[in-house]
Order: sequence, then C-alpha cells, then structure tokens
Amino acid sequence: MPVWLLACACALPGALAADARAQSASAESAAPEAPAPALQETFPAPLGSFTTTLQGSRPERTENIRLAALALDGVVLQPGDVLSFNERVGPRTPERGYLLAPVILHETRQMQAGGGICQVASNIFVAGLLSGLSVAERWRHSTPVDYIAIGEDATIAWGAKDLRLRNDLAQSVRLRVRIVGSALSARFEAEEGEGATYELLTEERELPAEPGLDDARSGLEVELYRLRHTAQGGVSRELVHRDVIPPSRGRKEGS
Repeated sequence: MPVWLLACACALPGALAADARAQSASAESAAPEAPAPALQETFPAPLGSFTTTLQGSRPERTENIRLAALALDGVVLQPGDVLSFNERVGPRTPERGYLLAPVILHETRQMQAGGGICQVASNIFVAGLLSGLSVAERWRHSTPVDYIAIGEDATIAWGAKDLRLRNDLAQSVRLRVRIVGSALSARFEAEEGEGATYELLTEERELPAEPGLDDARSGLEVELYRLRHTAQGGVSRELVHRDVIPPSRGRKEGS
C-alpha cells in the first residue's frame, strides 16, 4: 500500500508539483497588493495555504477561476461559521460573466459555463484542512484531475454538490484567494497563531480489474488523513475521507 506524505503547499503530482512549489514561493513574494494596514493587523497570523498552477489553462477557464476567486477572497468566518462555496460564488451563468470551459461530467469532458472553478474549490479545501478547519461537505471528481493529487480534489455542481468548511477554531479566520502570474493560491489567516500545524497523508490501494475483460482498468481506493502536530511534540491523526474509484467494466473478450 503506497503511503504519501504531503507537505503544506506541494501536493501536486509529478512535474506539476515541482512547478507549483516554485510558483508558490514566487506568488507569495510577488503579490501585487498588500491588505490595508487595519485588515493586516486584524488577521496577522497565517494558518494553512495551498497553491496550484494554472499553466496550460485556456483563457476562458482562467477567467472563470478569477471570478470565483474574487467572490471568495476576503471572506471572514467567525467561530462556528460555515463557508459554502456555492452560496458565496453563486450560479455560474453567462449573464454573470462565466465562460464556456471544460468540465468533467459523468467521467467525460464537456463544455459548460464556469468550467475550471473546481480548482478554486480544491485549493480552498486543502488550505482549510491545513488550517484546522473541518469539512462539512466535499465531493470528489468522477475521474482524477491533473492539477492536484488524487484524494485532495473537490468538485462543485450548482444545486447538487457543494464545498462547505466549518470554522471550529476559537477565533475568527479570513480566507484569501488570489491569482498571481500563473499560480492560484488559497490561504487562511487568523487573529493569532494556533500553536499547532497540520499536514496531509494519503494511503492508496489498487482495486484490480475484473479478469477476462478487454479494456478493463484497475480502480483505486484512497484514504486521506490529517496529521496534527502540537508545539509540545504530540501528533494525532484523523481520517478525512475515503475515495473509491471503481475499476472500469470493460467488455468480454471476443464480444
């Protein structure tokens, strides 16, 4: 069973992961605008952050991501508040500026208004986990996506699937979502430090395809865990979720 230990802002697979690590560092140093001093003082303590790359995205997809990020940037959650992605972003319609871009629907790629915003949800999902927030609702994609590690994605569908994060901390937090260059970053900030840090770990198990079938592909079971490290050196581990991608059915040989 493969075990992958994922650090705070480098959970992308393969070459994209290295690219995202570099972009994460440059994004933080090249942020074009700093928050107003009063806001900066209100939330001076960074919690968890996560960055993915937008390289290779079509302009329409990037514009959809920009609109969703703009709607979410600056959201403040009081203790006990729940952030709903759908409620905050609203319907993704042409009238609201969203453009046609690829989406994954029923394991196939199609064109829909608002395509690409699941990348925003995925960034926020991971940043929330790394900040100590809890997950009230999250859905996986029907097939793996290339901008984030399997098990860490979050898909969105208006009226059907939402991402909802709850602030279980004893203080208010603020969400920042920004595009800097070709990097998309999400970060939660707090009024003061939490005294604990988090990291994510995945365990994968292959699900064999049914024998005797042509074009059958194996499936995958992925468990995502969150590790909490205290200042005193203690470590606790919790299961966030278990994703199951079933084997493909294929067809009988000779049929």
